[in-house]
Amino acid sequence: MQIEVLTDMRKIIIGIDAGTTMIKAVAFSLEGDTVCKSSVRNTVKRPEPGWTEQSMVTTWKKTVQTISEVIDQLDRSDEILAVGVTGQGDGCWLIEADGTPARSAILWSDGRASDRVTKWQDEGITERIYDICGGTQFTGSSLVILGWLREHEPETYEKIDTVFFCKDWLKYNLTDELTTDLSDGSLPYVDVETGEYADEVLDIVEMPEVAPMRPSLAAGTEIIGEITRDASVETGLPPGTPVVSGFIDVAASAFGSGAALSGDGSSVVGTTSVSQMILDEPVLGDQQAGITLTLGIGDGLWTQFMASMTGTPNLDWAIEEIMDKSDFNLVEEAVESIPIGSDGVLYHPFLSSAGERAPFVNPNARAQFMGLTQEHTQAHLVRAVYEGISLAMRDCYAHLPYETENIYLSGGGANSSFWCQMFADCLNATIIVPEGSEFGAKGAALLAGVGVDAYADLPSAVEQTSSVEKSFEPQPEKVRQYRRWYDVYREAYEATFEIWDQRTQALRDLRDMEESSSHQSTKKSVTGKDTVGE
Repeated sequence: MQIEVLTDMRKIIIGIDAGTTMIKAVAFSLEGDTVCKSSVRNTVKRPEPGWTEQSMVTTWKKTVQTISEVIDQLDRSDEILAVGVTGQGDGCWLIEADGTPARSAILWSDGRASDRVTKWQDEGITERIYDICGGTQFTGSSLVILGWLREHEPETYEKIDTVFFCKDWLKYNLTDELTTDLSDGSLPYVDVETGEYADEVLDIVEMPEVAPMRPSLAAGTEIIGEITRDASVETGLPPGTPVVSGFIDVAASAFGSGAALSGDGSSVVGTTSVSQMILDEPVLGDQQAGITLTLGIGDGLWTQFMASMTGTPNLDWAIEEIMDKSDFNLVEEAVESIPIGSDGVLYHPFLSSAGERAPFVNPNARAQFMGLTQEHTQAHLVRAVYEGISLAMRDCYAHLPYETENIYLSGGGANSSFWCQMFADCLNATIIVPEGSEFGAKGAALLAGVGVDAYADLPSAVEQTSSVEKSFEPQPEKVRQYRRWYDVYREAYEATFEIWDQRTQALRDLRDMEESSSHQSTKKSVTGKDTVGE
């Protein structure tokens, strides 16, 4: 638990950001400054291999805790103008008719429905939904999970009254209103062009009964309700305080970090690596480019993004297992002098046991070094990891609709000037690191501010509350070098697709052989004779 008080103020907006592992509440001034904040860790349950769930009741209680601690830090004279909420997207947050959770939430990262995804891909269902909703179906998609529940937990499925997303569950507890917004609803329920629910999608998957489970749609800046008396007692928020619909956390973070105009890019380099672009029209790209999501966010704007698995865990692993140095600055000093291309060492950052999902989908993808010789050192390997993550981000932007000149960067990767310059050179774009932190909560607060007319519109809100901490311009000669190295990076992993699949099958075969051998040994020890051939 972390609580921090920074300054006093009179008029504030509270932003809530319920991420997968951390829930945060932050009070902001109308100038965008952080007044005080509180954060608490939330637990991800893993009842089966590949399953990820969270308690909806616990998530609400921890949100109450963070809000209460922020309220306790404010002066009584402070006026809370509104509350904005954002949170992790996708997954299934389900309630019964009386408002109680139908079961634990199944998260965006859950993999139990992989067979259903494969089936939909083989039957062309995923392609048909993409043409309507602008998003690729994957195991953490709400509709995919509902299909799994209908087959495997029919008793749960029968109890479902409303299909929520994380932020919508929190808003319901604050206001008693059943709503979602375009950004969360776009995958897989909303027609990306009309901004309305697409019943055709439910017909395609033969699940028309889901239609009444969908909550009403509200624009991200729309006031959907007020803090109820019960919620006021729990949180300390004044009853009647307006609550705004909000965005999915990816879109909220983009605006919170300063990306607000068509063509702006926004990247978060954290546990996953999120790359997105603000658009003034829905442009559906190559469906083969992994899990690509095009989300309507209102006011004539959309965001298209990819969330690859190639984030900072690669660097954490490399520093711990290869460099064995606790001082991050010493690591960067060691790798900075090594030239682009790491003297021939190439790294593919597919370290996640779930494989990769953008800009290609392959659950069998795995990390790999290529080009090693006896002359290479630890520093070469770690430099290659830095470059591999950067090239993976470039790979995602190469599959987004337009080239972008400005990318607003946040997350752990933004703390390294060395890495920021590498991103600028690798992506041939100006990397802008905004001042401040908690950009998801800030984005939620800005939406709330627009909703209560504290700002004229969202671009104005961003302009009035954002400032640049530092920026990095691409260096032409290094841009050319990274362009050449990117060609090798991409062609090398594309050539490995079949090998990854063969590796996975071979590993299964080896395990089957081992189990068979163990079984035969057990039988022999029990009977006292060799049973092979009987």
